[in-house]
Amino acid sequence: MSTYNYQSGLGNTAAYQVSGKPWVSSSLWVPAESGVPLQVHFPNVTKEITVRNDSVGVIRVGFSAAGVSGSSASNYFTLASSGSFTSPVKVVDVYVISDDAATGSATVVAALTGINPNSIANNWSGSDGVG
Repeated sequence: MSTYNYQSGLGNTAAYQVSGKPWVSSSLWVPAESGVPLQVHFPNVTKEITVRNDSVGVIRVGFSAAGVSGSSASNYFTLASSGSFTSPVKVVDVYVISDDAATGSATVVAALTGINPNSIANNWSGSDGVG
């Protein structure tokens, strides 16, 4: 008789119905626009994320390094000083970079599922709308 080893995965509804495991990283250094975007990596797939701009200037937030930086970057949104963004998304990485020549700081809060981060290859990079 064969046995089935049930695991939580991206399409598993129950993984998103329960409360998430809390994850917080504050006082993150956000590089200037000409630098390499800061990659915030989560230990599991997220259920929800919040990104807060703790700096004076504007920051860009996206889901791939290519999406937030470079001359063809167009897959990001901006957060003004003290602004925040919350969304129920399943990702393993968030990328932030300053929208100008000044560095900044940010806080990222997430609700984590029990889903292995390897379930999402390249954090959706290369997908439409991600970059």
